[in-house]
Amino acid sequence: MVIGLMAVLGSSVLVGALSLYNRSSLNAPSSISNQSGLNMRLNTILDFCLKSLPNGIQACDKQLKALVTQVCAANNGELDACHNGKVDQYYVVRAAEVSRSAINKTR
Repeated sequence: MVIGLMAVLGSSVLVGALSLYNRSSLNAPSSISNQSGLNMRLNTILDFCLKSLPNGIQACDKQLKALVTQVCAANNGELDACHNGKVDQYYVVRAAEVSRSAINKTR
């Protein structure tokens, strides 16, 4: 039940972030304060996904990399998540956990 709630929460966080990003990119040109707020929101999402490790969250597994890539491309890679390696770290840990789980299932 807890895993289900975390999955729902993770999905809603990522969907909300995508929605917020899409709305903000349609508005006036980005200012430093908008970029700072976007940086903070993206870091919050990334931290949420990292805290779910090693089990991970399906929404993070499926959408985190695409979200960060899209936001970084629109902001010239100037946000923390674009260069701090945390997105890659998430997927490395998840791949190791999926591999470990697969090995345990075959035993």
